[in-house]
Amino acid sequence: MKKAFERALPYTVPVIIGYMFLGITFGIMVSQEGYNPLFAPFLSLTIYAGSMQFIILPLLKTDISIIAIIILTLSVNIRMMFYGVSMIKEYKSSRSKFLFILTLSDETFALDTSIKPPADVKKSDFFLAIGLINYLVWAIATYIGALLGNLITFNTMGMDFVLTALFLVLLVEQYFATKNHKPLKIGLALSIVALLIFKPDNFMIPALLLIVLSLYGLRERIEEKNV
Repeated sequence: MKKAFERALPYTVPVIIGYMFLGITFGIMVSQEGYNPLFAPFLSLTIYAGSMQFIILPLLKTDISIIAIIILTLSVNIRMMFYGVSMIKEYKSSRSKFLFILTLSDETFALDTSIKPPADVKKSDFFLAIGLINYLVWAIATYIGALLGNLITFNTMGMDFVLTALFLVLLVEQYFATKNHKPLKIGLALSIVALLIFKPDNFMIPALLLIVLSLYGLRERIEEKNV
């Protein structure tokens, strides 16, 4: 497993940079809300859902019920179910299915599906190492931000674009790493259709459902080698 961490670390550098910026921003927000700095890594290690963590901060000071928070969390992060389906093979052979599932994030999934593991490490260990590195970096970054929160005050508007930019970089890298661009074209087309039909506030879940069903139904055609 040590070798897996050593091999995985260089691939996680782009995510680490993004997580440091956004994690520190979240930690500062936790501190400015009046919470103990330890609350930031606690949320990060237990929830580990960047967007939901930002959403939950103001909700904690309202009368919203736990059930409502659970439903909201599921609706915001339901995309993880689709990520998990495509990683089932890796889950089965992983040293720890719990850690594999816990450490899965958008960025980790993007890395897992865009890079080829080195030949000298077990594939599932390599992916697990990527997830653990990203998981721990996020928690540490939020703690650093919380510690600095009372010393630094600035407008955090726009900081969430860091991960959007990271996704674009990973998308471009994955595009040039493979000759088969059919999944990308299908995903883009169905996302646009869902956006037009369901509008920006409600299109994500329908888009994911359409993409998963289409990719599953067209799997044989998509996996055909380019002539």
